[in-house]
Amino acid sequence: MIKLRLRTLILLQFLALVGSEYVYGEPEYKCPKKPKVLYPCVCLKGSDNGLYVRCENTNLATLSVALQNLASLEVPVEELTIYKGHFVRLFGPLFAKLKVRLLKIEETPLATIEDYVFYGTNNTLEQLHLLHTNLSQVGKLAFGILGHASQLVIDGHAFEKLPKDLFVGQDIANKLEVIRIINGRLSDLPVETFQPLRKLKTLDLHGNKLENLKRSQFKNLRELEVLDISHNKIIKLEAQHIADLTKLGWFNASHNALKELSRGTFARNSVLKLLNLSHNNITRLDGNSFRGMRFLRRLFLSDNGISDVGRGTFGSVARIGTIDLARNKLKKVEYQMFTQMNYVELIDLAENNISKIEKNSFKDIYQAVINVSHNALELIESAAFENCVNITVLDLSHNRLANFSRRSFDETTFASEFQLSYNELTNLAHIPIQNMTGLRVLNASHNQIAEIPKNSFPKLYELHTIDVSHNNISFIFNGVFQTLFSLRSVDLSHNSMQEIKSSTFGTLPTLLEMNLSHNLLTNIVRGSLAKLTSLRQLYLNNNQLQSLFQLPISLNELYLGNNNISSIPPNTWPVMNSLIYLDLSNNQLADSLDGNSFTGLLVVQRLMLQNNGITKPPLAALAVMSTLQYLHLEYNNITTLERSAFGKLPVLFEINLHGNQVSDISKRAFEGLLQLLTLNMSSNDLQQLSNDIFIGLPSLRILDLSHNAISKLDNKTHGVLDDLLSLERLDLSQNRISFVTKKTFPSHQYVPYNLKYLDLSYNQMPVLTYDITFGTKKLLHLNLSHNLINELRRGVLANFTSLQLLDLSHNELSNLQSEEHIFDLPSNLMSIDLSYNKIYHLPFANLVKSVPLAFIDLRQNELEHFPPSLVESLRNGSEVFLAGNPLHCSCNARPLKHYMLEQTEVSDDLKSLRCRSPSPVYDQRLLELSDEYLSCMEDEKQLYNGIDYDQLTEVRFRDVQTNKAENLTLRWYVSAASDVADFHVYIRSSSNEVLYQVDYAYNERIAQIPIAELKAHGTEKLRNAEICIVSRNSLEKLNKWFEGQCQKLPELKVQKTFFFGNFRSRSAAPQSPFARLYIYVMFFVIVIKYSLF
Repeated sequence: MIKLRLRTLILLQFLALVGSEYVYGEPEYKCPKKPKVLYPCVCLKGSDNGLYVRCENTNLATLSVALQNLASLEVPVEELTIYKGHFVRLFGPLFAKLKVRLLKIEETPLATIEDYVFYGTNNTLEQLHLLHTNLSQVGKLAFGILGHASQLVIDGHAFEKLPKDLFVGQDIANKLEVIRIINGRLSDLPVETFQPLRKLKTLDLHGNKLENLKRSQFKNLRELEVLDISHNKIIKLEAQHIADLTKLGWFNASHNALKELSRGTFARNSVLKLLNLSHNNITRLDGNSFRGMRFLRRLFLSDNGISDVGRGTFGSVARIGTIDLARNKLKKVEYQMFTQMNYVELIDLAENNISKIEKNSFKDIYQAVINVSHNALELIESAAFENCVNITVLDLSHNRLANFSRRSFDETTFASEFQLSYNELTNLAHIPIQNMTGLRVLNASHNQIAEIPKNSFPKLYELHTIDVSHNNISFIFNGVFQTLFSLRSVDLSHNSMQEIKSSTFGTLPTLLEMNLSHNLLTNIVRGSLAKLTSLRQLYLNNNQLQSLFQLPISLNELYLGNNNISSIPPNTWPVMNSLIYLDLSNNQLADSLDGNSFTGLLVVQRLMLQNNGITKPPLAALAVMSTLQYLHLEYNNITTLERSAFGKLPVLFEINLHGNQVSDISKRAFEGLLQLLTLNMSSNDLQQLSNDIFIGLPSLRILDLSHNAISKLDNKTHGVLDDLLSLERLDLSQNRISFVTKKTFPSHQYVPYNLKYLDLSYNQMPVLTYDITFGTKKLLHLNLSHNLINELRRGVLANFTSLQLLDLSHNELSNLQSEEHIFDLPSNLMSIDLSYNKIYHLPFANLVKSVPLAFIDLRQNELEHFPPSLVESLRNGSEVFLAGNPLHCSCNARPLKHYMLEQTEVSDDLKSLRCRSPSPVYDQRLLELSDEYLSCMEDEKQLYNGIDYDQLTEVRFRDVQTNKAENLTLRWYVSAASDVADFHVYIRSSSNEVLYQVDYAYNERIAQIPIAELKAHGTEKLRNAEICIVSRNSLEKLNKWFEGQCQKLPELKVQKTFFFGNFRSRSAAPQSPFARLYIYVMFFVIVIKYSLF
């Protein structure tokens, strides 16, 4: 029994070990736990289908190692992207054993792809995208072996002519459905190129330089459904070019040089649904242009030179849904041009030269958008629109219409939305809407309408929006809107109305919004608006009103700003329990507000009283506004705040006193405002604040005292801010503060103050003393920029224990290494700005933390060196800015230069770095200097030693050793991102005689050289001989030789290992899952065996 239980327990443990990697909810294939195994590639994410891997700024040699490691993981790759690769020719077994579904090569100067380069992926690759390359030559078997590929995309290339046999007899022809060869130089397209692709459904050739199509250009492509030849230079399109495309449903030939549509061009393309011929030079259309295209739904002919459209042109396309003729040279809409189009949805005639719409131009059209805007339309003939029921939008805006014939629209024609803005209409009654029973929106703004006379509107049950703004309306006939039974919004702004009479609007029970702003109103007769019982928003701002009037009690928002109102008499307001927003800004109220000014306003939440000449808070007027939440008193003349200046307002959240002249604040000035959260007293004349002025503000979180003349906030025993128990954000910028004391900011061991954001910028502080740390332990952001700070006391910065952002820019800091601990930074700091100082010594080591800083700004200082520690910060993702410093560009600048070369995109700041010294490189960009110019003097070499400061070579030695097989074994690695492919290894004597040489492929990193073959040259020649390695680029040319790529040949006697340099080792591939399973099984067998005995 015990043995049985033991076996069961062991079995359960074994199963737990084998299945322990899967977690519910996670993708089946996850990125490797050691990401460096794929360097320079990055695994972006995993999924149930495979990994998403991206490789940037690399070459064939480095990439081959990464892809070998990726293949060793034995997981599928859903998407592999090679971005900004450094190779011109793609060859060799780069993708061997990879299971990739989608391969992208982007922004790479790739010009040639050799045969079999995609071998290894040919059984899994479904999509190949070559984006923004210089591709001009492809081996016949490069694409040909991709038997599972369904998409081939070549976007941006240098092909001028495609090979005739590119797809002949190739596996790729079996499944390929989409080809896009776009945005290149292609000017010649052989007929034979695409003939083998009998399953092709989409062919995209846009953005090339094709001029002439050949007869039967697309022969055998009987399955083709989509053809795009737009953005070329094609001058002629005939039936012989596309007659073989019997299943073509989508054809784009826009942006070419077509001059005409030949008769029967699309006669064989009977199922064509979309035809785009916009941006050509077509001048005429007739009845034969579209004959036989009975299924056509979308026709785009905009931006041509069409001036003539013959009668019956669109008669053969009865199912047409879109006709786009915008931006042509049409001068009129001719008789029966658009007739009996039962399925049309859009007719666009905008931006032509149309001056006239003839009789029966639009007939039997239903629920369509008709756009004739931006023309020169002056005349619409009688019966121009006949039986056009429920036009969705009829846009006649931006024309020259001054009048209409009442018979332009017959009895059955109406539009849901009628746009007539920007015309020359003078009378609203001239708009023929008598029969438009379904009209919903009428826009006649920006015309010259001077009045709205009697009978302007018939009985309309659906019209809800009228816009007649920006006219010259001065007269509205009494009750003219009474026949509109669903009216919700009327815009009469920017007109010349001077008075609203008692019956101007009458009763409009459905009206919700009325805009009468920007008129000349001086009088609104009592009761003229009171009958608008549903009105919610009323805009009367920017008029000349001097007094208030009777208002509808249903209002939510009332805008009366920019008028001449000087007082609000008692009983002005009815009892209003809906008005929550009242704007009285920019009037002349002064100090006229009293206890009866706002009586009746029961629920006002926001009161706007800016720029009214008020000299003291209207205490009596505010006393009745118990629901007030936001009070705006900006730009008044308030100079003094007395005790309880605002009375008791139980839910007031914000007071804004910006731009007044407040110079004196009495004690307890804000008493009674228990819920106040924000107090803005910026841009006043405050110089000194007495104690106890903020008593009664226990909830205040934001206090803005910026742009004043304050010099201090405390005395020796008490701080001004001590009563603000909830203060989180304090703005003291633009004042005259020269120092802070222990009492400046509130602190107490038993009171949990919570100041988080402090702005002391633009003051006069010369020294940052330890006193500033009192009351600021919880600060997250501290801004001390634009002061006179030239000294930091010890331990000050480190004591801001919660600080995340520190701004010390625009000060006088110079030597931050003058003594210890003055630049110790808090552990939580994420951003530091030291720009525009005079710093020449900086303890850079303090900027390197376990959690890297996200932002380091050192611009415009006096720093000469950029240490490796900041290069490491850049590698860890920090934003580091250094421009404007007098950099000394010796070998000390090499680590930074090498980092820039590694990047796919170099930041503008790093690009702008210039050298100040030594003189040979003065004012030259660091990025453009080669390592030869970044040399060190003898005394500097001891200071800057190590591999980071060496000249950047493309290949470095890893080790050299002899083995029992009497071979000299050489290992190396690639250290540059430039174009490195194969390797050339040679041994030369001291007299420069080549004793041995051999080439190695780019995926190899080890050379075995027979020692016997070397010894055959004699001991004398081998004395002081060197072993060298030089890389070749992808065009098989030798790259530049660097001194560091040769080493003295070791003594060839016994087995030894020699290491050259402090190299960074590449991680090996992780253990195979099958090997791991084997270990588990063996462990299980051993345990079971011993448990039986």
